[in-house]
Amino acid sequence: MGLNCELSPLVFAELYRMLAGSSAHADLLEERLDEIGQDLSWLTEAADRYEKTWQRDLEFTTEPLDDAHALLASWLLAPLRAGGSSYDFGVDLRTRVTERVFAEVPQAPSQLPAMWKPVVVGWTLGMVVGDIDQNLPVAPAMLPQDPNVRTAYEGLVEHVLHLSKLTPPWPEMMGTSTFWRGTGLAEGMQPEAENGSSAVTQLVVAVRRGLPEHVGKQIGRHFTQFAERRNTLSHIANKAGQRSFAEVREDAREWEQIRLTIMGITQFLCSQIAVDLTESASRAVREETWEELIWQLAL
Repeated sequence: MGLNCELSPLVFAELYRMLAGSSAHADLLEERLDEIGQDLSWLTEAADRYEKTWQRDLEFTTEPLDDAHALLASWLLAPLRAGGSSYDFGVDLRTRVTERVFAEVPQAPSQLPAMWKPVVVGWTLGMVVGDIDQNLPVAPAMLPQDPNVRTAYEGLVEHVLHLSKLTPPWPEMMGTSTFWRGTGLAEGMQPEAENGSSAVTQLVVAVRRGLPEHVGKQIGRHFTQFAERRNTLSHIANKAGQRSFAEVREDAREWEQIRLTIMGITQFLCSQIAVDLTESASRAVREETWEELIWQLAL
C-alpha cells in the first residue's frame, strides 16, 4: 500500500495559526523560515490562505490537499524538537480541527475521514488512517528514505487496518506478527545496533527525551524484553529465565494488547523522520516550495 498524508486545508489553517501565536517557539521558527526566505509574518499569511481555502471548499466540496502541504508543515515543525515534546501541541491541533468540523461541516459523520484526523508525533505531522484507534496507525508527511524500512512500515499499517476488521480475540499469529515486524523495524532504523534488543533500547532512549513522562514510561515498560518475545515466538522451545511460547502467544489477542507496540514504532519512525527533515532540509523544501503550492489555495 502507499501511505499519503493528505489533510484538509482546515488542518493547516489551525496549525499555522497555533505556530503564529507561539512565543515559546518563535526563535526556532524564525531561524527555520529564514532558510526559505520568509519571516514570522508568513505563518499568519499562510494560516489566512488555508482558512480562505477551507471556507471556499465548504461551499462546494471538502477535499484534502496533496501531501506536499504536509511535508512543508513537517519541515517547519521538525526543528521544534529542540524545544520539548510535541504531545500537547498535537492534542491541541486535533481538538481544534475536530471541534470546527462538527461545528461547520453540514452533517459531519461521527467517524471522521482521515483528512480531518491530524496528529503530531515527534514533531512530524501525520494523519490517522482507519478507525481502530483515535491516534493510530499514522501516515506521516514523509516516509523514511530507506526502502526496506519504508516498505516494512507500510506493511505494518496495512496489517493493523486488516486487524481492525477482525473480531477479537484474534488468531494467535495475526497479533504476534506485530512483535516480528516491530523488532525488524527497530533493527532497520538502527542498523548499527548489535541486535534487535539493542536497537529497541536505543530507540526507546532516543524518543523518551521528547515525550511526556507518563507516555515515556509506558513505552519504556512495554518495550522491555520486546525483542526477546520475538525470539521466543521464533524458537518456541523453553529457555531458562524467559517466558514460554505459550505465555507470549497470548500477548497480542486484541487491540489494547498491541496498541503500545504500534504507538512505540510510530514514535520511533516519526522522530527519525523529524531528524531527517532537520538534517537534509534542502532536499525536502526549497525557497520555491511555497510558490509551487500556493496556486492550490484560495486568493
